[in-house]
Amino acid sequence: MFAIDYKDLGTPPAENGEPVELEVDGVALTVPEGTSVMRAAMLAGVQVPKLCATDTLKAFGSCRLCLVEIEGRRGYPASCTTPVAPGMKIRTQSDKLTQLRKNVIELYVSEHPLDCETCPATGHCELEDMAEAVGVTDSRYTPRGVPRPAAAKDVSNPYFTFDPDAVHCLLALRACLR
Repeated sequence: MFAIDYKDLGTPPAENGEPVELEVDGVALTVPEGTSVMRAAMLAGVQVPKLCATDTLKAFGSCRLCLVEIEGRRGYPASCTTPVAPGMKIRTQSDKLTQLRKNVIELYVSEHPLDCETCPATGHCELEDMAEAVGVTDSRYTPRGVPRPAAAKDVSNPYFTFDPDAVHCLLALRACLR
């Protein structure tokens, strides 16, 4: 048996851009122009939380977990869709970023509970992993004791059934439609 040594860097590589020097969490690095902040962080050895990003698809920015702080800029841009710039100083961890990520995960688990024993991905689920990483075990947005009505399954395709209760991730849909 062999092991596959592959680390998904979140976004595809940039196409031969000029070198750009920047800093991620105090780590100086140089990457090609056009590289995403997420990919630069990953290349610097800094793990950025993500659900919708993969280096096999163009960045989409829908999950909002990869938010970062950039010195001199307002707001919290998605690192997967933000290109690097010369001299950029990026912070991937702060109390504010942790709170924002917790809020995002709480919204996800309000529609997709973390106790889904029937799910084939249980134990290998990115949503479960990200919820654990930010310390979310439940959602304040889900009324206790009120079950969410099940959505109808789409069986119109002869090769697969689409169950909207099982897929809440645009990454899965985008990969299938690619």
